[in-house]
Amino acid sequence: LSAFLGYKLDEARRGRGYMTEALRAAIGVAFRDYGLHRIEANIMPRNAPSVRLVRRLGFEREGGSPKYLRIAGAWEDHDHYVLRNRDME
Repeated sequence: LSAFLGYKLDEARRGRGYMTEALRAAIGVAFRDYGLHRIEANIMPRNAPSVRLVRRLGFEREGGSPKYLRIAGAWEDHDHYVLRNRDME
């Protein structure tokens, strides 16, 4: 079992650790309570804050997807990050 991660936080609240805390809790629930094997996140490479966030939480870059999603009329490349449930390996 796996899930894709998505998140958004109001700009005025960014940089305070709220998202790190929230995702850490959500990851615990996903792995412990729901038995997920992995959580995946696709992030535009230029989105440095999101890349730092998932890396801080232990996600590893698994690869890239050129022209993955059309956002605001433009096809955007994304990097694929994965966090595996080590208790299931």
